[in-house]
Amino acid sequence: MEVRFNPTGEQTFELEGRGKYNFVRHKEHIDRLVTQGCYAEACEARYGAFQLLMEVLPEDEALALRWEHANSRAAITILYGSAIDHFRIGDLEMTTALLEMLLECDPEDHFEGINLLALCYVVLEEWDAFADIEIDLSDKSAEAVIARLWASFMRHGRVDKSLIGVLRSRHKAFYAELTSTEHPDDEEYRRDISSERPTAAAEAREWWLLTEPLWSEYPEFIAKIRE
Repeated sequence: MEVRFNPTGEQTFELEGRGKYNFVRHKEHIDRLVTQGCYAEACEARYGAFQLLMEVLPEDEALALRWEHANSRAAITILYGSAIDHFRIGDLEMTTALLEMLLECDPEDHFEGINLLALCYVVLEEWDAFADIEIDLSDKSAEAVIARLWASFMRHGRVDKSLIGVLRSRHKAFYAELTSTEHPDDEEYRRDISSERPTAAAEAREWWLLTEPLWSEYPEFIAKIRE
């Protein structure tokens, strides 16, 4: 068989795949394309690999994949990457579907996809779905705090002052990025974010550059944060 799900003692499965279901090889190919600057081709390759993953995942039940298993981890990584690709082009319905699948495959949420999913739920006004995950949006994560701020603004037309306080005191780099008028994707930033230990400022810039299309569409939210 080309693909097989091996159960573990941790209520997870190891996705063993050969041939076209070798997701480690797919990820290596995608990484090479990114390194070569072939971003469009990388997105296409990632989506193709995601479609192969869809072929083998059962439709009627969620399977948690074992992160420590190389092929399973590569599949999870491809799934998250494709969600990001769709978010960047504004396809939020597809992004939402991919992130929901991601959380099923990776309940530990190694990529913290729940924070981006929360943003999608707010834009799509999926308030029941947002309520289901809101308890998992921790103040320890700047992205989660911003997602809750975003929800309060979209629901009530104002931002929660207590959450602004949390963001300003616990996540200063993200607060600074949100309130800044410049977000250069320059050589200094790229060197920082690609280092072994990126600074908090670089991580905040990375998040801003990812989510900027959303804030460009809703500039009044950023204006409220800056007040």
